[in-house]
Amino acid sequence: AATVDRDYRWVEDGEPGIAALIEEARDAGRVACALLADGPSALHATPVALAVCTGARRARLVRLDRAGTVAAAAPPAAPADLFASLDVAAEAPASSPARGPDPWALLAPLFADAAITKVGHDLKPLAIALAQRGLTLAGPLDDTLLQSYVLDATRSSHALEDLALEHIGYRALNEEDVRGKGARQVPFAALDPQALGDLAGERADLAWQVAGVLGPALAREGLESVYREMELPLLPVLADVERSGIRVDPDALRAMGSRVDQELATRTAAIHAMAGVEFNIGSPKQLSEVLFEKLQLPVTKRTGKTRSASTAVEVLEELALSHELPREILEWRALSKLKGTYIDALPLIMDPASRRVHTSFNQAVAATGRLSSSDPNLQNIPIRTELGREIRRAFVADPGCVLISADYSQIELRVLAHLAQDEALIGAFRGGEDIHDRTAAAVFGADSGLDRYELRRRAKIINYALLYGKTAFTLAKDIGVTQQAAQAFIDAYFAGFPAVRAFIDRTLEDGRASGMVKTLAGRRRPVPE
Repeated sequence: AATVDRDYRWVEDGEPGIAALIEEARDAGRVACALLADGPSALHATPVALAVCTGARRARLVRLDRAGTVAAAAPPAAPADLFASLDVAAEAPASSPARGPDPWALLAPLFADAAITKVGHDLKPLAIALAQRGLTLAGPLDDTLLQSYVLDATRSSHALEDLALEHIGYRALNEEDVRGKGARQVPFAALDPQALGDLAGERADLAWQVAGVLGPALAREGLESVYREMELPLLPVLADVERSGIRVDPDALRAMGSRVDQELATRTAAIHAMAGVEFNIGSPKQLSEVLFEKLQLPVTKRTGKTRSASTAVEVLEELALSHELPREILEWRALSKLKGTYIDALPLIMDPASRRVHTSFNQAVAATGRLSSSDPNLQNIPIRTELGREIRRAFVADPGCVLISADYSQIELRVLAHLAQDEALIGAFRGGEDIHDRTAAAVFGADSGLDRYELRRRAKIINYALLYGKTAFTLAKDIGVTQQAAQAFIDAYFAGFPAVRAFIDRTLEDGRASGMVKTLAGRRRPVPE
């Protein structure tokens, strides 16, 4: 990386230098930006340096943490409108001393100029930093993270370093090489200016160059509409939602935690009584000794390297069919996980000023194109258990507001009816029938002997299980029947909806032939396996 001729320079003369940079950007009509910030998340980060690239191997660098008051600005309280624009202003703390021109204010015309295309690798943190200071990221955007994701969502990494090596043959600086790692990692603010400038400048420079390769690739592959009409417009929306966060009731969670502690203690005593010995239920080794040595339960799976008896969820679920102790352990694990992941953790990560939790939404993680949530993961709170529903009730609206939950009615099955052109499914939806009742009638018949609730429950499982390719073995476990009975249900289902079977077979055949599958909108998922 160091042998390449490049022009990365710090803007040393404040306002005149930044004004000249903005003029250069306007002449180019396009800039690539890279923001380096210290902090645990985009929302709570302290920006240190900004690199602005106006051409390959050319970047100008602006120090953000040594002038003005914005470096100490705290995240704003959530705006009243969840989808308020990114230009919601945030006030800097009144106690912060002004130490010169505010670099953000000087840079504001650059970011507000809709005639200048802004390029970057993961632009969301920059959008959040700007919004916290009352600024907007206007104009067309290009994000190499999203470009790479749309081209191949199954990649193990969309890191800029990997993209640069693959697409332009350039071995980039690694952040760990510059800062170190772990407890000894050096903050950006403490780096030598040369090292800081090289890293920031290179990230802007590489975003510029990689975008020049990935943009044409999207056009060649027919993926521009997915990128420009679906992914890019979502970026500022997610930035706004992350800044807004969601309010939680810590008192309700604390009360819940005390009650769950008592329940865990009761369940622990019961498990020890069943096992005939006290042991650490959370220890896979001790649990394995109790289940497979003391109680002599069958070993159904072994772990990778050590080849010790596995105590994974699927193993305990199978053992629970014939023994009460594994079932109790599964209940204990589920309760303990919910307590540690949500009941205890949410009050600790709640912003003390806004009393809100600010998750991060990840656009470029799931291979299917859906969003994922992290720090914390708010998508995995169960809804089918009473405790899960109680945790959900701890997320509250501001006074005078309400939370609205909305869902499409059986959206996947409606899409399936359209894609498969199955007349029976289409007729059921057009006639306003309950599709799960329709499936129950088609699969179980009129004389099943089961009550309507149980019929509908099984039919619902079958509808979604077969849509996503579950086998008779898995379906049998899901609905509590023999494998032979599950296979009979599958056969009856496809006999009742023959076009669905044909659609699934056709999709599998096309996937094997082309190595990918596509959605209605044109998003594709490579399936090399």
